[in-house]
Amino acid sequence: MSVTATEIFENFDCIVEMSADAGSGMVPLSPDAVAEITTGDDDPKFATFIIESGWSKSKRYWGAELFANVAEQINDGGGEPIVGYLGHIRPEDDAYSFPEIQLQWVKARVQRAGDKARLAVKAYVLPGTHARNYLRRGIARTVSWRGKAIQVPYEKGVRVSEFDIESIDLSRPRKAGMSARLVGALTSEMSEEGGNSVKPEEIAALSENELRAHAPTLVKSIEDAATKPLTEKVSEMETKDENSKPVLAIVPQLRAVLGLDDKADDVTVLSKAVEQIKAAGKSLRDSIVDAVLTKKKFNDPILRRLITSEMAGKEFTITGNSEADEKTVTEMVNSIVDSDDSLKKAVSEMTGDPKDPPGVTPPRNGSEPWKAGTENANVRVKAVS
Repeated sequence: MSVTATEIFENFDCIVEMSADAGSGMVPLSPDAVAEITTGDDDPKFATFIIESGWSKSKRYWGAELFANVAEQINDGGGEPIVGYLGHIRPEDDAYSFPEIQLQWVKARVQRAGDKARLAVKAYVLPGTHARNYLRRGIARTVSWRGKAIQVPYEKGVRVSEFDIESIDLSRPRKAGMSARLVGALTSEMSEEGGNSVKPEEIAALSENELRAHAPTLVKSIEDAATKPLTEKVSEMETKDENSKPVLAIVPQLRAVLGLDDKADDVTVLSKAVEQIKAAGKSLRDSIVDAVLTKKKFNDPILRRLITSEMAGKEFTITGNSEADEKTVTEMVNSIVDSDDSLKKAVSEMTGDPKDPPGVTPPRNGSEPWKAGTENANVRVKAVS
């Protein structure tokens, strides 16, 4: 069974939204393209239409996938531009009729949203034409495209499976067949600063791929700003991971030395190792203190406990140099004894050292009488009962 393409036309309902340069950002053109298209035109004007997929009043279903193909035909043109007239050429006049061209369709883009699609198409409105006058005044608001189509039965009508577009023409008012709208007034594609004026809602309507295609630097800047905290955190974590690898490499050895089960996790192994190190450090410190007390002949258990208790509250780090460590501990012990009169007296009594060196009599005021309890190295006064 052969399928024959049928020539059809379809009208679109276009609603004019009067806002300066509103359509410029939807289908942007490069300055070079604008200059080439508008040569000799001192005041070039463009019109942008958005056509939505779906059912037409002619009971034709235009699917979203078909719009992508139409956009390719408009953008490529097959070497010849797709143009627009005031109304369609009648089929019987198609072979020889050449009415005045009103529009040159220059670019199209498709925006997908689920099973729906919106085709944004832009036309250069030729100077001195009725189309420019009608569009500027808002009289003409409807377009209709014409071409050969293959249609298949579908639900309540037919579905257009293929469409070879020939023209997109201005049509008479009140001939709407599908949902479409003219975005903004006629635009110049230029602003005072040399760029396009784009409304926020038009930017919001752009898809991710469209933003990437037309503003890659902006998209990258937004992505970099959004991912910077995470990137920095990952980098920091990777650095810490690299630094911890040498430590984790000895965990199996520590596990064996500490006699832990092979299933013991790394945190448990490291915690146990820290405990052992602390215990070893305390044991070495205690042994140095014990050696110093022995050399000083502090043999009384109570005295040793008192001094050891005081030493526990002192900051002292073992250096590994036994001579230097012993000297430091000796100085600390002397300081503890000298700062406490009771300890000083206990040490003096235990070692047999007099409170004052022999032969040294503390200075005494000659007028001061001797009293019971007066004592020095040579004299001790007691009361007589």
